[in-house]
Amino acid sequence: MNRLGTALLAAVEALVTVGVGVGIALVPLTLLWGFEYGLQVDWDVFWKAAGSVWLVGHGVDVTFVLGSTVAKASGVSGASAPIPVTLAALGFAVVTVWLGARAGRRFAETEHRVTGVLVGTGAVALLGLGLALSSTSAATRPSVWQAIVFPALWFGIPALVAAEVCRRRRGLGPDPVTARVLDQLDRVPAVWRSIAGFGLRAGTTATACVVAVAGILVGFLLLGSFAEVITLYERSHAGLLGGIALTVGQLAFLPDFVGWATAWLVGPGFAIGTGSSVSPIGTTLGPIPGLPVFGALPAAGHTFGLLWVLVPVLAGFAAGGLMRSRLVRALGSADSALHRALGGVSTGIVAGLLTGAIAWVSSGSFGPGRLADVGPHALVVGAFAALEVGVPAVVALAVGQDLVRLPERSWTRERWHESDEPVDQPSEGSLLDALERAGAGRTTDVHRFVVEEAHHPVGRTTAAEPDTNTNTDTDRVTDTDHHVELPDWARTGGVADVPADTAERAGGMRDRLRGAADGVRDRAGGLKQRAGGLRQRADGLVQRADGLKSRASDLRERAGGLRDRVTGADADRVDTTPDDRPDRHRPESPEAAGARDQQPAFPWSTEEFVAGRDDVDEPPATPAPRTTSAAPTASTTPPKRWDQTDQVPEDELPWWRRPQSDR
Repeated sequence: MNRLGTALLAAVEALVTVGVGVGIALVPLTLLWGFEYGLQVDWDVFWKAAGSVWLVGHGVDVTFVLGSTVAKASGVSGASAPIPVTLAALGFAVVTVWLGARAGRRFAETEHRVTGVLVGTGAVALLGLGLALSSTSAATRPSVWQAIVFPALWFGIPALVAAEVCRRRRGLGPDPVTARVLDQLDRVPAVWRSIAGFGLRAGTTATACVVAVAGILVGFLLLGSFAEVITLYERSHAGLLGGIALTVGQLAFLPDFVGWATAWLVGPGFAIGTGSSVSPIGTTLGPIPGLPVFGALPAAGHTFGLLWVLVPVLAGFAAGGLMRSRLVRALGSADSALHRALGGVSTGIVAGLLTGAIAWVSSGSFGPGRLADVGPHALVVGAFAALEVGVPAVVALAVGQDLVRLPERSWTRERWHESDEPVDQPSEGSLLDALERAGAGRTTDVHRFVVEEAHHPVGRTTAAEPDTNTNTDTDRVTDTDHHVELPDWARTGGVADVPADTAERAGGMRDRLRGAADGVRDRAGGLKQRAGGLRQRADGLVQRADGLKSRASDLRERAGGLRDRVTGADADRVDTTPDDRPDRHRPESPEAAGARDQQPAFPWSTEEFVAGRDDVDEPPATPAPRTTSAAPTASTTPPKRWDQTDQVPEDELPWWRRPQSDR
C-alpha cells in the first residue's frame, strides 16, 4: 500500500472511531426523541447532547447552563450558575483506545505506518473540533482546544504503541523518528536501561493486578446491592427508554468506578462531594445524586477494611519476586543487591505514576455545589501506591530469592539467516592453516559431532571386495582426493623447527582434538551396545511370533478335527479350511461346494445323530482292481453299502451323513 492509500485508510479508521463513540450516545437519545417526545422537539438538541457526552467521555471540559426554571426545580444550590463538568465518562475513551490500537496494528502492516498514525490522529482532532463547534449552544459550551487535543491523544498514543509493538514482533526496521529515539536511548548506560526497563515492566504488572482486583470488587458490590440499585431505578420513574439511556450513561462511567475502587484498595479512597469520604477505614457520605449505581456504595466502614491494603503490597512483592531472575539476567556482571534495590524503587515509582494517573482521569467536577469535588485525590493515591508497591518490591529483589525462573524473552523472536559476510581464512603456513588442510576444521568455531551407525558392522575393504556381512559384492574405493599430507611435526608429534608458542598451541589443540575423538568413540560404543540390545530384543520378539503362529496352526487343526467328528464329515471331503502353510492348502471340490450350498447346516435329528456311525471303526474298503478296458464291467462295480438308520445306499446319502473311513 502506497502513502496515499495509507492516509486514506487512516482517515477512514478515524471516522469509524469517532462515529462509533458518538453513535453509542446518539442512538438512545434518538429513541427518546422519537418515542418519548413524539418528534416534537428539534433533533438538533439531541445531536448536541450526544456530542457533548462524547467530548465529556474524553476529558473535555463542558460547561452547562441551566435555565432559571430548571435550576429552581432542581433544588440544588448554585444550579443557576454555569456548571462545569470535568469528570470524564471514561467508557467512551476506552472505546477510542481500543479502536486506535486496532488501527495501529493495521498501520504496522503497511510501509508508511508513521503516515497512518499522523493522519489518523489529525483526522480525530479535526472531527473533535467539528463536534465541539456543532455542540456549542446557549446550554452547552465545550472547551475547543481540549476537544482538539484530548480525543486525538486517546487515539494517537494507543495507535503509536500498537504499531511499534507490531513492528518489533515482526522484525521490521524502525522509521527515522523511532530510530533517532532509539539512538538516544542507546546512549544511556546498559545498567540504568535495565533497571528502568524492569521498573516499567514490574510496575505496570503490579498496577494491572490492583486494577483487576478493583474491577472484581466493583462487580461483587453491584451484585450484592442489587436490591438497592433496583429501588433507585424505580424511584427515577424514567420508563423503558429512559432506563436504557440511564443504563448506558452509567456504563460509560464504569471505568471511573473501577478507578475509585483502585484508590479505595490503595487506602486514601475517594469522595462524592465536598466533605465526603469513602475509604477502608470508614465511609462519610452527604447528599449524593440519585443514580442507581450509587446504591452499591458502602454505608459504613468495615471491621477488616485495612486488610484490603494488602492487595497492592502483595502485588508489589509478587511482581518483584516473580521477575527477579529477569532483572538478574539483564544486569549480568553488574548484578548486586544495590542495583536490584534500585529496580524495586523504579517499580514503585512506575506503579505510583500509573495509579496516580488513573485517579486523576477518574476525578473531577460532576455538578454544582458540593458535587464539584468527585473522585480520588491523584497525588495522595499515587504516593500511597508508590510506597505500598515499591517497598515490598525492594525487599523481594534485594533480600529475597527467585520465586520462579522466567524464560529469557526478547522483543523479537529468533530468526536464523545466512550471513553474507566473508569468513576470515587462516594465513598460509600457520598452524590453523595446517589443521584446516588436515581436515580438522576451524578450531575457532564450535562443531557438532554426528555419529551414524549401521546395523551390521562393516569393515574397510578395497575395490570389488566381497562383504561377508551381507554376502554381496560392493565397490569400496578409498577416498584419496581430500587426503592432505600432514607436516612432520604434526605426524610424529615433534616440535622441531616450530616456535615455542606455536608448538604449545599445537599441543593443546592436539590434546583437545584427541579428547573430542575419544568422546565420540565412547559415544559410538554406547550406541553400538544399545543397538545390539535392541537387535536381541527384536530376535526374541520374532521367535515369540513364530511360536504363536505354530500354536495357532495346531489349534486350527484340532478345531478342524473336532468339527469333522461332530458333523460326521467324510474323510474324503476336501478340507476348505484356510491354512497359512502352502504345503497344506487343499482346494474345495465342486461337488462338496454344491452340496454345502444346497443342504442346511444341521439336517439330522437327535435320534439320527445318536444312531449314527461316527463312533464305529470299520475297516477301510479295498479298492477295486484296475482294468485295461475303457468301459467299466460288472465285476469292477463296488457293492452298495446301506445305511443302518434309513436303509438307503450310502452313495445316495448326502456327504455329511456318509460314515467316515480311512480312505
